[in-house]
Amino acid sequence: MSSYDRANSTFGSLVIAMGIIVGILLVMALVVAGRREEHIPSVDYRLDAAELRDTAAYTTYVPGESLPDGWVATSTNLDTDGPVSWSLGFATPGDRHAELAMSDADPDDFIAETTRQGEPNGSSEVGGESWERFEREADPDEKPRRALVKREEGATVIVAGSASFDELETLADSLDPQT
Repeated sequence: MSSYDRANSTFGSLVIAMGIIVGILLVMALVVAGRREEHIPSVDYRLDAAELRDTAAYTTYVPGESLPDGWVATSTNLDTDGPVSWSLGFATPGDRHAELAMSDADPDDFIAETTRQGEPNGSSEVGGESWERFEREADPDEKPRRALVKREEGATVIVAGSASFDELETLADSLDPQT
């Protein structure tokens, strides 16, 4: 006949409970480790680009094949009521934000709004064309805002964001006119 030993029974239950807890923690660690890579949702902007092309009375642009891998279109906003305006947001390979914006609104107002009151800061030569540079220093809670601006007949094209000027120049250089 075996005798019941309360001390061994309690220790055995403790070992089983600890094993279950460790198992749960390992499963949770594996799930979290598998999700470490950030997934940036992308949008298809082709419909807005086509509507812009058909609606706007100015030359419109879209990023072309020369835009390198790693650029992800994350937002599109087309406004055809009043001034025809479009903005297309991107996550850059450098984990920054860039935006292509164009409009036939008053150029000075559109530039001030899109650059967030940025100040002129020289120029960049992109694809054989001169683009004005604008920059707004960062507030303590925000990232700096940089912009490249090209004034065209009837419209203003702006590439802006927290991206570096090099990244903004890459986006600007990729722009192809829509026909």
